[in-house]
Amino acid sequence: MLAGKTALVTGSSQGIGLGVARAFAANGAAVVLTSERPRGELPDVGRVLADFPSCRYVQADLTRDGEPGGIDVVVNNAGTYREPPLVELTRDHFDFIFRLNVWAGIAVTREVVRRAAAAGRGGRIIFTTSLNGSRSEPQHTLYDASKGAVNALTRQLAVELAPLGFTTAAIAPGLVETPLTDFGLKSDPAGRRAVIEQIPLRRISTVDDLVPWFVFLASDAAAYSTGSVFTVDGGLDAQQMAMRPVTEAERGKERG
Repeated sequence: MLAGKTALVTGSSQGIGLGVARAFAANGAAVVLTSERPRGELPDVGRVLADFPSCRYVQADLTRDGEPGGIDVVVNNAGTYREPPLVELTRDHFDFIFRLNVWAGIAVTREVVRRAAAAGRGGRIIFTTSLNGSRSEPQHTLYDASKGAVNALTRQLAVELAPLGFTTAAIAPGLVETPLTDFGLKSDPAGRRAVIEQIPLRRISTVDDLVPWFVFLASDAAAYSTGSVFTVDGGLDAQQMAMRPVTEAERGKERG
């Protein structure tokens, strides 16, 4: 689906970004993988590079401005959620989260668009956002606010960049099994069950559940879609009270 395209996937040393990079390469794209870590520390990246010679890795700290170019598809995936509670937040916490989660995507997109526009080319900009961009949970003040900003950015860039031949999209997962989002759940069966019971499909998402969405949205088949945020969360956003018990009276009405 992506033959002939060149893609840049930020934050692609593990988790969603690594899965997206591998799926893009498997669908014919030449992929540039990036993270702030040295190549020698990333055996999973090494396996992608060995399997797909068209891929390459660039060590890049996206809290600093860079100058990527010659790209058809950008996946702005780099981000983090680690922050203290509201009463302990500082300006440094804000600057770090928003610089990585929001500004890095703006900076990468800006440089790609500048070069593409100068060459008379368009492209596709995809963001990894989160269900937290529209729903919230405790101790995620900056993360939730930053993902809300990414949702708004997806819509705004759709309008601003359409005349230049660019389209945008965002994927908003719920909880995904990645090294960043374990929360100790693998070693806490009771806590894991409590989380799973809040998801209508009764399982936590895997990276493999998400990557087909990225591939489709990066392909020409999705060329007429722009400015949309696609929620992929196992139904988590569809329900009102996840833990409210269903009474026997309600069950009787269902049977009747």
